[in-house]
Amino acid sequence: MQFTFPTALNLARETTDGFHQELLRGLTHKLNNLLAVIQGFSSLILMNDDVDPETLGNVQHIREASTNMSALSERIRSAGGCAKVSPQPLNVNEYFSVVDAALREPFLRANVQFEIEVQQGLPSIMVDPTKFKDILTELLKNAAEAAEKSNGRALLRVCGPGLITPAQEHRVDILVSNTGSQIPPEKQAEVFRPFSGSKAGHHLGLGLTIAAMLAHQQNIQLGVHSENFTTTFWLSCPAA
Repeated sequence: MQFTFPTALNLARETTDGFHQELLRGLTHKLNNLLAVIQGFSSLILMNDDVDPETLGNVQHIREASTNMSALSERIRSAGGCAKVSPQPLNVNEYFSVVDAALREPFLRANVQFEIEVQQGLPSIMVDPTKFKDILTELLKNAAEAAEKSNGRALLRVCGPGLITPAQEHRVDILVSNTGSQIPPEKQAEVFRPFSGSKAGHHLGLGLTIAAMLAHQQNIQLGVHSENFTTTFWLSCPAA
């Protein structure tokens, strides 16, 4: 397979590794402080029995909007490459056993057939467990939504060194595939670009950008290949 990589878009160019990351991290932190004030005072108002129903409804909308904005702030931080990562050895077989139900959740909601194939005896990988799960979550949500549109199915396959990448590279490979959708070759690099998705307006178009940034921060290779109405995202993780 010929994979297209997010590095083609300079998502991880050196100019974003210092000043700009620190600036974005600081701005989102200050934004979250302001949102916490809005959420706190709106909660106090909602606890007041003397407030009329119409006002309560408006305040409830304010609180919900501020909560959603806090979540968006965290996604912006990750998409900007500002997430804090702490790589450590992760037992792959044990990990996928523990998170199996969580990985299947988006496919259950979308009523999409989904299978997980994990090779036994895999070496540990050097990743940040939380951020690694964030990458998987973004890729699996994307696969579930794509398969749901076309009555397709999806597969998560985890392989040890030597099956996909050469054994001497000491990497564990993860393939997330879905059938029923195809991305034109000239559009494949665009999927990692923020706000470039073709989904409905309630999607922000940041999911694959976040996955690309988090992968870069952990020395994980991320690629996409799409043909014959099958789209595959590939993660290649360094063995510990």
